[in-house]
Amino acid sequence: MRYFLHLAYNGAAYNGWQRQLNAPHSVQQVLEAAISKLTNQKITVMGCGRTDAGVHADQYFVHVDFDQIPKPDFCFRINKILPLDIIIYDIIPVHDRAHTRYDAISRSYAYFLHLDKDPFLAPFSTYYEVNLDLEAIKPGLDQIRQMTDFRYLCLTPDRIKSTICMVSQAEVSTSPDGRRWCFRFTANRFLKAMIRLTVARLILLGSGKIDLETFIAINTGNHKLKIPALAYPQGLHLTNIEYPYLSIKPKTSIDLL
Repeated sequence: MRYFLHLAYNGAAYNGWQRQLNAPHSVQQVLEAAISKLTNQKITVMGCGRTDAGVHADQYFVHVDFDQIPKPDFCFRINKILPLDIIIYDIIPVHDRAHTRYDAISRSYAYFLHLDKDPFLAPFSTYYEVNLDLEAIKPGLDQIRQMTDFRYLCLTPDRIKSTICMVSQAEVSTSPDGRRWCFRFTANRFLKAMIRLTVARLILLGSGKIDLETFIAINTGNHKLKIPALAYPQGLHLTNIEYPYLSIKPKTSIDLL
């Protein structure tokens, strides 16, 4: 019997979502160990996608197969075992071929950054000691929305069959004083480090270190930066996953504006 688990996690202490031999402390590893302890059987879960080390998930789904129907207090009991930075909200019965990764029709991310040093924002937003021009960044977001091939916004394009993505949202908002920023992106899929590369280049554009022509040239493979820019992970949040047969709003969301 297959179930979706609806969860969220603070990724600060973890080497990303996926279990890895050379980076043992992953969210997947901790979650599987907790479920295995509760059920007294070795359990493997399949996540809806990968998140890098330090990246947060305000909403995340895994699917898992159980031999027996879980008890009604499953979520309560598993949350007693899990550390405080991971929570299971719901356990949802689905059909036997439901797949959290391949069935997802859209994913949404938010990237928070702040321009004044703040120890209370630091765990969930990235501090950048720059001045940003909102009007300079908007044309860059226009280009991102118009793109379909994101080969040059992927760290490992040669490892995947396709670099085509359909981006439906690429927006930015700021606090009233302009010192806190949030970039939001929605697409049918995202490539490795695609958002962190995009945000880093938008920061270069907004700070005047590159112009729009260069920004477009970099994203289309007609220009290369001397030092590849990659935004820091702590500001990145996976905020929403949608399925054709399941639509659940996040139960936890952070608005740092």
